[in-house]
Amino acid sequence: MNITDALDREDRDRDQACNECRRRKARCDKTLPECGPCKKNRRHCLYERHSKTPLTRKYLTQVEEQLRRAQVQAARAERRAQLAEARVQQLEAASAGGTRGPNDTNATAEASAHEETPIEVPLEGPPSGPADFSWDEQSQESSPPETDAAAGLTVASQGEDERVVDGMASLTVDEHEAGYLGVASGAAMLRLLLPDAQHAYRKGPNPASSLPQPVLDSEHWLHTPLWDALDLGSVDLDAAIHAYFSLYHNSYPLVEEHTFRAQYAQVIPRPSGRSWHALAFMIAAVGHFTAATGPTDTDRRLFLAAKSNMSIASLEMGNITLVQTLSLMSNYLQKRNKPNSGYNYLGLALHMAMGLGLHKEFPDWDISPLNMEIRRRVWWTMFVFNVGAAVTFGRPLAWPNKNVEVHLPLNVSDRALTTLSRTLPGEADHITTYSSVIMQSKFHILTNDIYTRVISMPFPSATELVRLDDTLIVKWESSVPAWYRRDASIPSRFATGHAIMWWRLSNFKIIMYRPYVMFRVLQARSQDGSNIIIPPSVQEAYLRCLREAEASIVAISDFWASSSLTRMSSWYALYFLFQASLIPCVCLRNEPMSPTSTNWRLQINETLRTMQLMTSVNPSAQECYDVIQRLCGPFLQPQVAAQDQQFVATPNNTILGYPTEESPKTQINDVYAMMWPNANHAEVDVLMQDGLWTDLFPGMDEIAQHNTNGSSDANEAPFPWG
Repeated sequence: MNITDALDREDRDRDQACNECRRRKARCDKTLPECGPCKKNRRHCLYERHSKTPLTRKYLTQVEEQLRRAQVQAARAERRAQLAEARVQQLEAASAGGTRGPNDTNATAEASAHEETPIEVPLEGPPSGPADFSWDEQSQESSPPETDAAAGLTVASQGEDERVVDGMASLTVDEHEAGYLGVASGAAMLRLLLPDAQHAYRKGPNPASSLPQPVLDSEHWLHTPLWDALDLGSVDLDAAIHAYFSLYHNSYPLVEEHTFRAQYAQVIPRPSGRSWHALAFMIAAVGHFTAATGPTDTDRRLFLAAKSNMSIASLEMGNITLVQTLSLMSNYLQKRNKPNSGYNYLGLALHMAMGLGLHKEFPDWDISPLNMEIRRRVWWTMFVFNVGAAVTFGRPLAWPNKNVEVHLPLNVSDRALTTLSRTLPGEADHITTYSSVIMQSKFHILTNDIYTRVISMPFPSATELVRLDDTLIVKWESSVPAWYRRDASIPSRFATGHAIMWWRLSNFKIIMYRPYVMFRVLQARSQDGSNIIIPPSVQEAYLRCLREAEASIVAISDFWASSSLTRMSSWYALYFLFQASLIPCVCLRNEPMSPTSTNWRLQINETLRTMQLMTSVNPSAQECYDVIQRLCGPFLQPQVAAQDQQFVATPNNTILGYPTEESPKTQINDVYAMMWPNANHAEVDVLMQDGLWTDLFPGMDEIAQHNTNGSSDANEAPFPWG
């Protein structure tokens, strides 16, 4: 052993000795909990435990960087404290000067005689840094942290403490990192005291953004650890992405096409690491699904590839790329018959979007026009997704209806607004990629209050519904420009989005009025139904629902017969067609000999024919077809079998001339389950309990007022509900 090794060993022994032995430079036997020399001499024996840290250049560089950041933060804190104190003194001086002067003996009287002049200080403003408000709260260590069992500390935890995570929303003045945008946050008060803090004394760059993006270990164009397992080499990713922007994008412009294509071609850098690769795979998955002309499973593989680039740790970051990815995952899963999973993804996307400040805009914001429009398009596309999902599932709206300060997207062509644009262009007077999301957003803004009333108990009266229809919905229809009206001539690439908007309108009216259809047809079955006078408002609600159902069936059947057939158009067409067809089904089953029954049979037959045509593209059409046949087969014309051999003839080639024997309550339960197929049985049971299910029909009260003398018992309902 050389002298150097001996000295090193002596130093290690001394470091491991107790405090007293080290101070006296005595040999310590290191006995726990008390060493021999201290015990013998009755000294206080104390060991100091030191965390074992690797003496490497990497670790020392990290410690030096942490020290540098701590010194910078301390200097900034000191400077901010000085500025805050100076600002407070300035405000106090201004307040005192405005109410009392040294030579003004009447200052107090004047102060009471005049109103106090408010001090105009902005409480919030645009960010001074990047305009996307991205944030990253992940630990920055690329390798697992090294733990010292004795000290109970980790390098990772020390690093996180150093960054000072501001969970109180009070320390972060530089808003672009945290999304503390409202005047209620503590950061707003700090900006009031330090109006120049976010400019002259900004925080340093986010460590996450200053580090280079991790190199994705993949030899393929897009990264996924499942490339070989999913056989993605056989998938034409370029074609799938092109299909997305050719069809889906024209209805839901969630992603800026030209920017993404440049990133995909690696003409410009790809942002957000694996998040961007997840987005790329989701675009390919949605594109492949929506443009398919038959059953396929390739989109599922692409979805799994997208998921492989995400984890629970992804929720510790926030950027627009992740918002777009989660939104697409939500909409895709809904179309792939996993509605509750999609609903959860959409909630994550909404919360992240608000964390990024997508719900706010600022005057005099130094942001490029294109970036501003991208934020708007993302926000309002998510709005359409959220409201559409709520209506489909019959759930309460989870979207914030107040404190949203973001304009609708502009109706402009892509060539009119590019990365080089410095001002916003004027809006086009023709249909564009963004017309669909604009029209749907305007529609839901005006009708969300109606939907909230419709899903609340008690159900609104027919009079109220007709009034809301004649004011709010008519207001939206009158605002639709001529080039987007129902009968407008639409270019083929925008035809699906345009048709969906008008199908959505009819479906919304059907949802509004269909309880009165149920009431009306069940009332017709009552023994004393002929003695009941139906109020004009109830009759009007009934007729409006029938008209909208028929209009939907005709419009969807015509569209399917004349347009290109894809999974996207078939998904929406089947949903709205099935919902509309339930109205003539209910009517025919309960009034098969009504003068209108011939028209109901025609509508149902047209529905069945269209569903049969859809089965080659959308397998779910066969299931819907079977349900309609089961409900109404015995009530249809026997000539159907002769007209189309694909249809099943009714038993004995006869038509049922009497109503179904199912009780009204059973019918309502069944129809409710079909109207909201994703509702669980518990929800149906709660709503349809004895004594509660009749609350769906407040029209009974209106009828009771018109038939006061129609019953000898004041407590008897005007209609026997069975």
